[in-house]
Amino acid sequence: MKPHTALIVCGGGFQGLSLIKALREVAGTRVLVLDTFEENVARYFADACFLAPPLSDADRFLEYALRLCQQEAVDTVFAATNHELDLLSRHRAAFTALGTVVQVSASTVLALAADKLKLYGWLTDEGLSCLPFFENILDPAATPPFIGKRRDGWGGRNVQVVNSIAEARSFSDPGKGAFVWQPLLPEFDEYSIDCAVDQRGRISPLYCRRRIRTLGGFAILGQTGAPDHVLNLANSCLNRLAALGALGPLNLQILRQGDASWVSDLNARVGTSMPLSLVADGNPIEFLLNGVSGSALGSAAGPRARSLRYLSERYVPDLQLDLVRGVVFDLDDTLLDQKAWILAKLELTWQSATDRLPAHDHFMALALHIIEEGNRSHLFDALAKELGWESLTRTSMIESYRMALPESAPVYPDVLATLTQLRRLGYKLGLLTDNPVASQQQKLEVCGLGPLFDALLFTSALGANKPDPKGFHACSEALGMSAGSLVMVGDNLFRDILGSQSAGFRHGFLVRRKGSFFNFNPALARYAGLDLRQCTPVDELSELFAHLRGVSPGASAPESDTIVD
Repeated sequence: MKPHTALIVCGGGFQGLSLIKALREVAGTRVLVLDTFEENVARYFADACFLAPPLSDADRFLEYALRLCQQEAVDTVFAATNHELDLLSRHRAAFTALGTVVQVSASTVLALAADKLKLYGWLTDEGLSCLPFFENILDPAATPPFIGKRRDGWGGRNVQVVNSIAEARSFSDPGKGAFVWQPLLPEFDEYSIDCAVDQRGRISPLYCRRRIRTLGGFAILGQTGAPDHVLNLANSCLNRLAALGALGPLNLQILRQGDASWVSDLNARVGTSMPLSLVADGNPIEFLLNGVSGSALGSAAGPRARSLRYLSERYVPDLQLDLVRGVVFDLDDTLLDQKAWILAKLELTWQSATDRLPAHDHFMALALHIIEEGNRSHLFDALAKELGWESLTRTSMIESYRMALPESAPVYPDVLATLTQLRRLGYKLGLLTDNPVASQQQKLEVCGLGPLFDALLFTSALGANKPDPKGFHACSEALGMSAGSLVMVGDNLFRDILGSQSAGFRHGFLVRRKGSFFNFNPALARYAGLDLRQCTPVDELSELFAHLRGVSPGASAPESDTIVD
């Protein structure tokens, strides 16, 4: 699948974070955020954040967004909030001319999503189920108790409850049209449905959950799945919306009471609670970009689970890396999943010698057991002992393993986007890797990352395996930079981080990959002489952009405006 560059417009807040989380699950996607506020939360999670003119100055805002899409080769644009939906939809053709897809619905659909009175009228005309509704709270056909929702409101905000005709008459704004009124249900279940419609009008699987608990208008606890009649109503509604011009991510809300259900709301954008679908393997954004959908969570008979949201904090120190000009990476378990690579080669080894090896599952399970216990350096010695190989068989298996060339390499999903963005920000990139040269060259040949680096150095060829400072100095020379202008990114606290510190590198980032060979505790590294002030742990490479904001600040932003990250 081709890599993507996605731009989230007005994405600095929580709704932008929902999109960032979804895009991070699409391998190879570079995530850019455009916002009108320089200080925002999303800038610490995106690959780059750009400061736009005020949205109220629509012409300047649009001009900037178009220039940014052209300059950054953006192929997909998403709207994070309601405010920019209409602007993006009306000017879709200008983005299309640049090769950029605007994942926003047509104006007819936006009008329904923006006005509950229009939405309920359309639902009724289409024969789709919704509760009776009244524009005037004093309508003779209306019987209290009522719930009043602002026609332009969202979530649980600004909801009014009126229990009697007397309360209705004393309501501060009766009959003025700001609210739409419906019968108040004493008990009901509410379902939130995340989905997407692509450019061909295809609808993604429906990712459904029952809202169990909300807080401040935000869903924080849900249960996956929905009854068939809820799903049927959702499908009927979405099919009609697709025919009307729906496009991009959508969120539909349905009320249920027993065997009856009613559409209650439509969001023509990502809902703030979409991460509750993401954690359950439901990603409508991946469907839009690659046509791939996670496990559908709609069936009442399917697996049941709770999905919950909670506050999470992140501490971002100022590492003062403004003078850094280059980034040096390790390869194994930093850019490439080493265990997955070994197992891929073992698969081919087994295929080349099925007559001399045990059954596939037994052989692979045994090899994995040895690898996971940390004995990879003596893998074939351990296999020979367990399987009773003679010396010639062991030698033959090693040779078959060395010659095995998998068709693809298990590069981590965040690698390509990170390397691409670092280059766009003006950094030179180096690779400094241990292990035999032939083995590492084989990995680079398959993964195709080699051309992204300005210098490739193999420590075994230098006779200076990490943490020997000689390898780091050689990398510094190859990049034409002083050690103090470089940072190191690697998974090994001693080989990568301590080695780079000994060579005078400015800083080290310790990557902690799930399932990798090493699981270091940085707090204990002081016993090895590591300066913890010069080591920052990261779980994803995209976290580098909270600290590395470009060799020339502002250089990659369109002229006359400011790049934030």
